[in-house]
Amino acid sequence: MVRYQDPVTGYEVRRYTEGPERNAKLYFTCENFSTDDRYFFFMKQQLEGKTEGGCYRAEVETGELTRVTDNQYRGFATDREKNIGYTCKNETEVYAVDLGNNTMKKIGDLPKGGQITGHLTAADTGRIACSYHLANKYYGLVILDPGKEAEVVFQSDYRLGHAQICPSDENLIFFIHETEGDAFQRTWMFDIKERYVRPYYVERVNEWITHEVWAADGTEMALMKLIPPGFVNGDKGEVHTGNIIIADKDGRHFDIVATDTQLLHPCISRDHKWLCADRISYLGTDIEEGVVLIERATGKSKLIATTGRCMSGADHQHPSFNRKGDEILFSNPDRNGIAQVCVIDLKQVWKDW
Repeated sequence: MVRYQDPVTGYEVRRYTEGPERNAKLYFTCENFSTDDRYFFFMKQQLEGKTEGGCYRAEVETGELTRVTDNQYRGFATDREKNIGYTCKNETEVYAVDLGNNTMKKIGDLPKGGQITGHLTAADTGRIACSYHLANKYYGLVILDPGKEAEVVFQSDYRLGHAQICPSDENLIFFIHETEGDAFQRTWMFDIKERYVRPYYVERVNEWITHEVWAADGTEMALMKLIPPGFVNGDKGEVHTGNIIIADKDGRHFDIVATDTQLLHPCISRDHKWLCADRISYLGTDIEEGVVLIERATGKSKLIATTGRCMSGADHQHPSFNRKGDEILFSNPDRNGIAQVCVIDLKQVWKDW
């Protein structure tokens, strides 16, 4: 672990990894820390001829690294409340990982011949859900209940991704139509009991909705509304390419709670008081890339850490809070644009907020 002072913001940042391989934090749509915030988890890229790839945990205070899974496993994600991780081996075998001692137990199988299109997610009942590329080449949503066989509950000829079961309601699965860009209608909610799918945020012409995430308690979601080049936001003619929207669980009420330039991936603290997002050059606009902290009650935003420029989407910063809400974990692209994991302690930021 290396401590350094951010050259722009002046805040101390801790960097835990160094390339040449990619070391990227877990995606921002799942918990990244153990329940006691002692450890966070990240994915190490396996380079050709090497054997060190897989999921690792880092001890926040010491920087000690321990490998949790090797490169045979995919889709690692941690539970919202329990000190458990979930991962897939050989595409279809689902394992639960005890995050205290890293022991693993197989808990079921996903449908044969398919593969996940994102990470696993879990509700508070233990039900696991994911988006899936089926053997018949359709895409689908799959659930796995404790002690039962996996079930395909929805199929589509659209490419499905970013599936997230509601943390506090096992009946709802949020998912998207993945275009790797804008979509006519990106966000969807699926009711498992009723086998009913409906749009979540109903998009209008020239809206670009992206990068959605449940709050940890499942009561609301954050999502990004991008304004494409050539379109203005508001009466002043100002062009903003990052509006963070907070929506209720049912998708009936949407509020823009923060607006800033070039925001992309939003995340909500567990107490709902703070938001964070990465700031990235895209849509033809170059900017100092980094991590932004936002006070939800006031909409005040502040750049708290700068980063290198991302080489790919896998190297995006994807910031997220620890469970206590006083630290942010993010990927910091190095001089080659390759992600390396960093943590910033927010207590130093709050002193001069």
